Amino acid sequence: MDGDIIVFQKDDPENGNSELPTEKEYFRDLCADVIFCDKTIPNDLGFVVTLSNKMNYLHIAKTVAQRPNTDPMLLQFFKSQGYRDGPDNLLRHNYEGTLRELLQFFKPRQPKKLYYQHLKMKITDCENSQFREEEITLYPDKHGCVWDLSEECKKSVELGEKAAGKLRLLEIVSYKIICVHQEDELLECLSLAMKEIPLDQMDTDKENEMLVTVAHFHKEVFRTFGIPFFLRIHQGDLLDIQEKEYEKFKFAIVMMGRHQYINEDEYEVNLKDFEPPPSNMSHPWPWLGLDHVNKAPKRSHYNDLEKTIKIPKETHNLIN
Repeated sequence: MDGDIIVFQKDDPENGNSELPTEKEYFRDLCADVIFCDKTIPNDLGFVVTLSNKMNYLHIAKTVAQRPNTDPMLLQFFKSQGYRDGPDNLLRHNYEGTLRELLQFFKPRQPKKLYYQHLKMKITDCENSQFREEEITLYPDKHGCVWDLSEECKKSVELGEKAAGKLRLLEIVSYKIICVHQEDELLECLSLAMKEIPLDQMDTDKENEMLVTVAHFHKEVFRTFGIPFFLRIHQGDLLDIQEKEYEKFKFAIVMMGRHQYINEDEYEVNLKDFEPPPSNMSHPWPWLGLDHVNKAPKRSHYNDLEKTIKIPKETHNLIN
């Protein structure tokens, strides 16, 4: 049945004490106009979708996917940064909250914005990492250093038999390892990951060996996902990766946003390939990329050697 719906409100003095004093504010509270911007397009104006505040992740994905006419499982969503315009943390497909909970930190008149990107594989495969994540809450001394955090973390996790019994603290941005924090550094980082150190990575020959960072991506190097890790390489050797699941990967050396594919059966390690240009030593170091050809690999022995202890944001607030 077509037609207009006219809504009126009884004049009641007690309405002023309500959180939603007018019928206009009441109906606005039921739905939200959300701007969805393409994460891969700078300054994308995006498109507006009216969504119910009670929608869960799957309902949101199905509704938004109608605009670009794509499969909702091929969309990946990101939260919006609160302090500036831009994408923030990844919104995982198993998010159990509602849209209202997702937008609760936006101010009443602030434009509500989320980000998305198109994937070449299903979101379930994209987020299926070869490493296990273990999320814990820690309460270290806020005036302490990385060593204090490491010792506190050891009390809450079971270290592997094949590991060195030590942990290292990594700074991870966009699913890539940016740096390793030393034990005497103060706890001032924002994006942290504590990892168990395998025995074969404790002592390296600095002249002929190197620990190179490895990250997962699909097609384009800026589409990283999963949990990054370290790989020990030796000058002149072939890449020491012999597991079957890596047959589904293409290997690439990534430097300054550009990647060059290599054949792991023929490529002989040259440590200089993983060093920054001499003219710009302050630039991020090159890294080894695993381009997922089909889907995420099966579990590997790295799963046992490098268990990740994910430190939630609540911990960051405690130690800052």
